Amino acid sequence: MAGDRLSVLLSVEYPRQVWLITIAHGVNEFYSVALPPILPLIVADFDITYGQAGALITTFFVMYSLFQLPAGFLADRIGQIRLLAGGMVLLSGGLLVVAMGGDFTTLLVGQAIAGIGGSTYHPSGMSLISDLEVRATEGRAMGIHGFGGVAGMALSPVLIGGLAALYDWRLALTAGAALGLVYAVAFLVLFSTPTGVQATSNGGVEHDPERDLFGRIRASLAIPLAGWVVALFAINFLVSFEIGSVRTFAPTYLFTRLGDSTTVSNGIYFIMLTGAGIASIGAGNLADRFSRTAAGAVIFGLSAIVIGATYLIPSNALAMLGWFFVIGIVIYSVSPMKNALTSSYSEEEFSGSLFGLMLTASSTGGALGPLILGISAERYGWDLTFPAIAVASLLGVVAFLILRRK
Repeated sequence: MAGDRLSVLLSVEYPRQVWLITIAHGVNEFYSVALPPILPLIVADFDITYGQAGALITTFFVMYSLFQLPAGFLADRIGQIRLLAGGMVLLSGGLLVVAMGGDFTTLLVGQAIAGIGGSTYHPSGMSLISDLEVRATEGRAMGIHGFGGVAGMALSPVLIGGLAALYDWRLALTAGAALGLVYAVAFLVLFSTPTGVQATSNGGVEHDPERDLFGRIRASLAIPLAGWVVALFAINFLVSFEIGSVRTFAPTYLFTRLGDSTTVSNGIYFIMLTGAGIASIGAGNLADRFSRTAAGAVIFGLSAIVIGATYLIPSNALAMLGWFFVIGIVIYSVSPMKNALTSSYSEEEFSGSLFGLMLTASSTGGALGPLILGISAERYGWDLTFPAIAVASLLGVVAFLILRRK
């Protein structure tokens, strides 16, 4: 019975193409958290502050955010398939620059290059899935796609953190970069447009012209200037602020609290992301069964309590392992509510632009979180870092409640 349910959950129109794109999503998210498992080592080697370490993560996500719209325009010119593979190559190149970096400035340059490469994924990968799958299977395809991203994040502390502990963090980043280069080639070789799907001449598939740059600009004018847009923007910003802050500094926080090797902290980090994977698969059902604003407010409030109470958990590996598993579940259970709400409010005349605006909010939150929390940790100590994240989560509860009233 369970096997039948899983089969239905994973049943899509074009499984080969969906899984190839899903693995590419995993590679993209793998790189987005490549540095957090080794931040303590980079801080020690370069004698930098944790505020500067946070700036490395922020640089990646700022470039990631700024170049998504130009990447969408480029996808319409050279094709989604080529852009997706090219983006992985650029991501890998940025990681190699970081691996070979001799000073902090070079690290920033490498992160900027990687961020530009990462910006190409969602305009190409998600639009490919949307173009390929029919309405009846699009949701399941997006579920598979989301799980691939979480799996990629979970593998990062295992591969990057594990190799750094055994050998050297530079070797670990180089091995991670090689993974992306190999898969970029494999993706181009293995991906083919399915029979019956109209292919374009530039290496993509036919899609709605509203995804073109000028179509998006025209459509953006149709987004109503209403309070619910502001509340929804705040929710997207704060959810990503919370997730970006936790996933960036969880390994460093654990390393500081436990006073052990990075192997232990990255092992607990992996368990946290395992909880995130479970949440990503299961929490979507809550969005279909309950009020999305009410459930979002409750879960965001629960995440604030759990994150804020981290300071009270005993400083031993077993207690932290169980607690961070719970953290992974609660913080990633909010995300399906956020996405479902955005979908609920989208209308045909401004759907693409609304998602684009909310994606900008998410990218901005994910970029600012690590920078603000890194500076906070440097000035006020790590003990206050997670309670500070909890305050941002409480603001998210307020935004959910405002949206509920709207």
